Amino acid sequence: MTQDITDLRATVRGEVLTPEDPGYEDARALHNGMIDRRPAAIVRVSGTADVVSVLSYAREHALEVSVRGGGHGVAGHALGGDLVIDLSALRGVTVDAAGRTAVVQAGTIWGEVDQATQAYGLAVPGGRISHTGVAGLTLGGGEGWLSAKYGLSCDNLIAVELVTADGRVVVADDESEPELMWALRGGGGNFGVVMSFTFRLHPLGPLVLGGMLGYRVSDAPAVLEALDRLCSAGHDDFAPAAVFLTAPPAPFVPGHVVGRPILAIVPVWLGDPEAGAEVIRPLVEAATPLFDAVQPMPYVALQSMLDDGSQPGRRNRWSAEFVPGLDPGLISDLQDAAIAAPSPLSQLIVSPLPEAVRTAPDSAFPSRHGGRWLVHPVGVWVDPGGDPANLAWVEEVTSAIRKHGVTGSYLNLEQADDDRVRWAMGVRRYRRLQQVKAAWDPGDVFRHCAHVSP
Repeated sequence: MTQDITDLRATVRGEVLTPEDPGYEDARALHNGMIDRRPAAIVRVSGTADVVSVLSYAREHALEVSVRGGGHGVAGHALGGDLVIDLSALRGVTVDAAGRTAVVQAGTIWGEVDQATQAYGLAVPGGRISHTGVAGLTLGGGEGWLSAKYGLSCDNLIAVELVTADGRVVVADDESEPELMWALRGGGGNFGVVMSFTFRLHPLGPLVLGGMLGYRVSDAPAVLEALDRLCSAGHDDFAPAAVFLTAPPAPFVPGHVVGRPILAIVPVWLGDPEAGAEVIRPLVEAATPLFDAVQPMPYVALQSMLDDGSQPGRRNRWSAEFVPGLDPGLISDLQDAAIAAPSPLSQLIVSPLPEAVRTAPDSAFPSRHGGRWLVHPVGVWVDPGGDPANLAWVEEVTSAIRKHGVTGSYLNLEQADDDRVRWAMGVRRYRRLQQVKAAWDPGDVFRHCAHVSP
């Protein structure tokens, strides 16, 4: 394929990396270290024209393409094709402070968006890990701390620039392409290569209430009951998450607690920190905390607070299930799973589905009206020799969760096959997505994603 690659290099301005080139190994590395694929070429595109050229080249040579944004997706779709359109060089954020919008290039990560928008006292809902890519998270929904007040990332998407399978460049919004925009808000990367996203921004900060409360695993019933009551009280500034994890060697964790399974609550409050401290008092009163590291902090610090627990290159297996509520049996199963986890890096994340998400305008995002809680097992380990035990743990805890009445899935957090995608979307939504797919990608060029068939 040497001559063919020479021809490809002649048509693009960006770097083309093949298995023989220095830098190829780094370019094919993804967040999930279990993904070990060797595409024929990775093209670090320099702009829209390069994407058009790569798609043309792929059509001419009958090659499959995949698209890489931040490379954070656990399923590894970014390396699914023979040719990888790597958007990582396209990183930039242009803020219109007066209009409260931002145009974000497709290779940007959320930490860069937060830094750029907070300079103007503004923000948009993004992921809870700062090195997550904007593109994949948004196209699959995009749930984070700000979702409690402002919905998903995709709910704040107002326009895109997109390259279609046949090489057309389209600028789409709700007026010009309403069905495409509906599909892009949660329907994944099925419809084209998004080159830029225009988001609606909201005033925030600079300080919010963040940090962590730590409890014994045995305190989970009382603490999660208190959390459930607070979430039902209708505070749209309250944006919490609960996590079963192994206590890290952080400065705020007492030495005798480090290395033990604990339940942590991250009781984020997006409004006045003093008011938030009063609202979350029932959490402190529900059980005696092992530590209390809750304090006012800059929003950008909150957004990177959990980064240390999500390092790239580790081995990952995840699932994500929406459930109706936190019944005692489910809490007991989560306690057992937390204690049995074979890796100290693994976590069980429990977060509410906020009212702002449930009441947002309809889009392709499928799980607005089902379960009130998302339970997200995150299996993480380092040694390949640990694969059998850790994969089994994720499978076992997922099976235990499903016994309690699963209503849906968050596909951004799964390795979902086509049947799982179809189930998660539901019959009507899936058929509508198929119609959009048939209109914009009838040849199924963009199949390496949470796939919808034409």
